[in-house]
Amino acid sequence: MLRFKVVAEDESLGRHLISTKPIKNGEIIFRERAMIHGPAQITIPVCLGCGKSINEKNNHPCPDCGWPMCSEICQKNPSHIPECRYTVQRGDKVIIKNFGVIHPIYQCVTVLRCLYQKQFLPEVWEKLEKLQSHCEERKNTPKYKNERIQVAQFIRKFFKLDQVFLEDDILRVCGIVMVNCHEVPLGDPPYIAIYETCSMLEHSCKPNCSKSFAKDGSLVLIASGNIDRGDHLSICYTDPLWGTPNRRHHLYETKFFWCSCARCSDVTEFGTYFSAMKCRKMKCAGYLLPKTFLEKTDNTKNSDWICDKCGESLSCFSVQDVLERIGNDMMELPKGETEALKKFIDANSFFLHPNHYFLTEIRLALIQVIGQGENELVDVAHEDLELKAKTAAQLLGLFGVLTPAERRLRGMVFFELHAAVSEMGRRSIEPDVMHSRLMEAKQYLVECIELLKNEPSCLPEGKILEQAKENLRSIDVILRKIHESASNPM
Repeated sequence: MLRFKVVAEDESLGRHLISTKPIKNGEIIFRERAMIHGPAQITIPVCLGCGKSINEKNNHPCPDCGWPMCSEICQKNPSHIPECRYTVQRGDKVIIKNFGVIHPIYQCVTVLRCLYQKQFLPEVWEKLEKLQSHCEERKNTPKYKNERIQVAQFIRKFFKLDQVFLEDDILRVCGIVMVNCHEVPLGDPPYIAIYETCSMLEHSCKPNCSKSFAKDGSLVLIASGNIDRGDHLSICYTDPLWGTPNRRHHLYETKFFWCSCARCSDVTEFGTYFSAMKCRKMKCAGYLLPKTFLEKTDNTKNSDWICDKCGESLSCFSVQDVLERIGNDMMELPKGETEALKKFIDANSFFLHPNHYFLTEIRLALIQVIGQGENELVDVAHEDLELKAKTAAQLLGLFGVLTPAERRLRGMVFFELHAAVSEMGRRSIEPDVMHSRLMEAKQYLVECIELLKNEPSCLPEGKILEQAKENLRSIDVILRKIHESASNPM
């Protein structure tokens, strides 16, 4: 029995999914193969069989159409048929000589593959054309105008398909790809894919589902909390580690709606103050936030930010100036240098709430940088080791409230926390302290493994999963030896 059902369109949601039975945290809800996959619109030359980047050494052009491929096997990959067939019909082969830099011709490939379904595979096209394209909303955007010239007109002229596809047909497909595609991080570079069922999942900035990918490119949907029968299933369409204004703006620009989910509607973001600034008034411990983030206008009409303790206000222009300056400083920050990261946090903690998204991003970088040297954590100063553990624990507390669906992120942080605590245990001269630390580290590894259990080994998180399993076995061996030593004192 399926764990969900498709509900017919309504004015605000379109088709969407609701659970048909209780689903436990961590359960797989469904797996789904892609209807269409292909290169991202902005990409370097890639193999149109497997998606790997192409260079002068591994380039084996398709003998029929000339598109760069990485091997004879990939030349025969069925996914390459659409662009190959249309190129052969054109009469001249594609010739690409510049590798390692973005090539504009790839903008058309995934769109062309969708159009191929319209012409030759109606059963697939029937599913594709039901997906939202937001053509009317897109018409006044610069991207739509660029797609008209660089994709629609190019496809009709270059492939000589002006008698087959109307310009509006192609632009509609561009919209379907833009609105419904998912980035699949299994290749280098990542590719994009469209999944029929996953395209019907609602958006929430605190969703109850998370997605992963199997080695074959299938999408795996996982419950990120306990889900009751009748609950709507949701994922996050944007970056949950962005502040509310940035998330909402990104969603409007790419998905054409203003989000008003529970997180966006709560200026404190569930009490985390993830977008808040510190009050500038001396001796005030309050934080500045606007009355709402749900305004749909530009900054000239947005409300002032008001302190939740003293009522002091700051104009949205002043807030924007401060955030822009800090953001620029962060862009220039050497993310691989521990001291630079610590100085950034110290300097900007004067202006921002401790959980602010800028500080959170740098703290994430910090826990990964500490211990990155040749000898890993062995040579790390005790103060930095404690900082790594403390920061990782703080981040886990924040993510547990704000975005529990980020299973890969939380799994990585649990791994970093276990590493710091394990090293603290190794350095201890007291057997009881060592035992306590290792037991604590073991629990963090168990959490890490549970969160990352569906990650394939080809992804960084999959590699962390394998290392976590190995480290768990090692800790169990050490704990047994400690127990044996305690049971059989000399």
